[in-house]
Order: sequence, then structure tokens, then C-alpha cells
Amino acid sequence: MLHQDTIAAIATPFGMAGVGIIRISGLEALKIARRIFQPAHANCPWETHHLYHGDIISADGITILDEVLISFMRKPHSFTGEDIIEINCHGSPLIIGSILTQLLELGCRLARPGEFSQRAFFNNRIDLSQAEALAAMVAAKSAKAYAIGLGQLKGSLSKEIEALRTLVIDALAGLEAAIDFTEDTSTEKIPLLPPQIDPALEHIQSLLSSYRTAKVYTEGINVVITGKPNVGKSSLLNTLTGKKKAIVTDIPGTTRDLITDTINISGIPVNLTDTAGIREPQNVIEKEGIDLVWESLTNADVVIILLDCSKPLTNEDKVIIDKNRDGNIIAAINKIDLPPAWEINTIEHLFPREKKILKISAKFGVGLEELKKTIMDLSGSGDDKNTGSAMITNMRHKLAMEKALKNIQVAKESIVGGMSPEFAAFDLREALDNLDEITGKKINDEILDKIFSSFCIGK
Repeated sequence: MLHQDTIAAIATPFGMAGVGIIRISGLEALKIARRIFQPAHANCPWETHHLYHGDIISADGITILDEVLISFMRKPHSFTGEDIIEINCHGSPLIIGSILTQLLELGCRLARPGEFSQRAFFNNRIDLSQAEALAAMVAAKSAKAYAIGLGQLKGSLSKEIEALRTLVIDALAGLEAAIDFTEDTSTEKIPLLPPQIDPALEHIQSLLSSYRTAKVYTEGINVVITGKPNVGKSSLLNTLTGKKKAIVTDIPGTTRDLITDTINISGIPVNLTDTAGIREPQNVIEKEGIDLVWESLTNADVVIILLDCSKPLTNEDKVIIDKNRDGNIIAAINKIDLPPAWEINTIEHLFPREKKILKISAKFGVGLEELKKTIMDLSGSGDDKNTGSAMITNMRHKLAMEKALKNIQVAKESIVGGMSPEFAAFDLREALDNLDEITGKKINDEILDKIFSSFCIGK
């Protein structure tokens, strides 16, 4: 796809830095660069993929704006598939802004969010799943999330989708041959079930099974700490994060809003939420805080129910336990550094048999390593069996893959049920369309615009 205009944008984060990068892409990229760049040496051959040293000057040729390094990537061997210029200047917002202003005056258009990646997609430099992998790498919260994104950028998911397409196309070809030559072929010679159907189903199911683990790596584990007032929730958050995120006092109701922070456990981001103590609210503000607690608990991957062993259990403790008993819960018996008011064996009957009960001291950090390990176990993050190959990390990919799985299952049922092969062929074509949505071979403009609009400007 040939774009007639030339775009420019700042490719580095806003703020003071040693270096800032401005990226230009399009038909006029080199022409504009020649007008604004004054090389340090007379000879500047503008060879592709070379760096040149010199000054950026104003459009009138009078004012030097900065001393820079500039590079030229000639199409089609560039990220976008178009001519690209990258200006490496000093990272002052004032300098970067002044250079960008000159570029716009010379005919560049300010790039939209994700437009460089969008042009790379339109020019067949990358497919849609690879473009989304770029955004995922920028937003990665862990080393494993970055590694998954890098693998997808290098084509790991694209190769899996192409292998699936081959299986479906081969199965479809067999069915269409049966349709075309039914009158000339005896029924016994028409295959009852194309041999590619079951491998395709197994392949899709394997990819879908990776989503839960991949989601943990890319989005993290949502852990909510709950309990009645003054059981040590804020202390636990502070100790786990290693900083004073929440105010700790002996006054009930000190925490009224949700307080969040992210820690890293074994390379996986864990999103911790400290909540208001659950009790009969004393005022409207506290009621709002407690309502937020119940809402956050429904979205939690793991719930830590904190109990104070230095004081007798109350009805509030039992209500909290009962309302969370069906979730992924950890019962953390806190303040074991104080004389106990009760023993663990007296509360075991309150929890389902498989629930984990731990002894901790949030104040002194006792038992927190076991707590972290238990969080990992409950989240399913220890399942690494898929991390060496392509993984499904994107909800859009998951939904498209589920549709393709359903299409192939229906096609199989049609064939096994003795229906005319036309019905199965129709469902297999639908499966191909759904697979092609992932790589962008078949996708509407509205979805494309929505995907790329979420990218950074300059990416």
C-alpha cells in the first residue's frame, strides 16, 4: 500500500534525556532530511543503514538547532517498508520540539498513534499479530512477558497460525474434491473424515491452553488482601512491597480506599491491593470503601484473608471467610509474634479442606516467602510447559481461536453425522476467516484502527 504523505513523530518518551529520536517515514523523507541536515563532512552519500554526523538547521538555513547523528533506511528494507530517516538529537524537549516543528513546516504530517507500525503492516513487513507483539513488548511488566512478545515479533505465533491454516486448507481441499466429483466417485472412496481435522483441533486446543499462563506473565496476578479492621492488612502490603504504601495505625477504618502496588515474584508481576477493613460501616465514606472491597474481591485471582491470632475471632471474620470460600483463597494467620488467643486447629473447619492456611507476621516478615510461593501455586503460574513455544496472550487472538475451534468441531460433527460435505466445507472456510483475523489477512478497517490507535505515537 503506497502512502503519498510523509509522517514524523518523536519516538522516545517525553522528558529530559541524553538522547531523543525523531522518526520520519514516507516518499519525501530523504528530500526533507537533505533540507534540514548539514553534514559535518562535505561528502554525504546517504547510503542506506549508515549514520551521519552533522547539524540540524532551520528551514531558512540560518539557525543551527542541534548537533546530531542521522540515519537513512531505504525502502523496502526498513521497518515501515518506506524510506525512513531517524534523527538522534539531544534529549531536551525544547530541542526535540523545535526540530519536529521544522519537519512539519517542510511538509511532514504528525504521525497518528501506531501509524509507523500500521504502515509496516500495510506494506507486508509484519503481520497484525507481530504488530500487536510490538505494543506488548513496550508494555511488558516482566522478563517473561517481554520474551513472549519478542517471540511473537519474530513470528512464533504467525508460524503456528500458518501451520493451522495448512491443515484446514488441506482438509477443505479434500472435501471440495468430494463435492466436485461425487457423481463420478463411489461413496466408499470419499473419505469420511479428512485426516487433518483432528490434528487441527489438537493444535488449537494446545494454543488456547497457553492463555492462562501467558496472561499471568503479561498482565500479572491480581491479589487482594482482605479482613476486618486492624488485622494487619496495610502492614502486610508495606512489608511485601518494601515501602510505606499504606498508613498503619491502631485506629479502625484507617484504610478507606483501595491501595495498590506491584511486586515481582519469580519474574512474574503481582498486583497487590490493600482494602478497607470489613465491618459494619460507621459512616458513608467507610461504606463506600467497603463496597469497593467486595467489588475488587470478585475480580481477584487470589484472595488473602488475614486473621489476627492475638485476638478472638469475631462474626466479621466468619462472614469474610464464608463469602470468599469458593475463590482462590489463602488464610494468613497474622501476628504470630504475639501470644495467641486461639489455635489453627480451631478454625480449620471454617475453610474448605483444600484451602491453604499459613502462619505469618506481617510486622517482622515471618512466613512471607511461603506466602509468596502459595500465591504462585494458586495462580497457576508454575505451569511453564508452553513457554518454550508460541503462546496466546491477546484476548482478540483467543476469541478468534475459539471461533475457529468451534467451526472445525461443527465441521467434524457434520461429516461424522453423514451430512453433505458442503456443510463441513462452509464451516472450514469460516475457520480460515477466523484464523486470518489474527494475522490480519482478513480484518475490517474499524478493528485495525482500534488496534493501532492504542499504540504509542512514534511506534
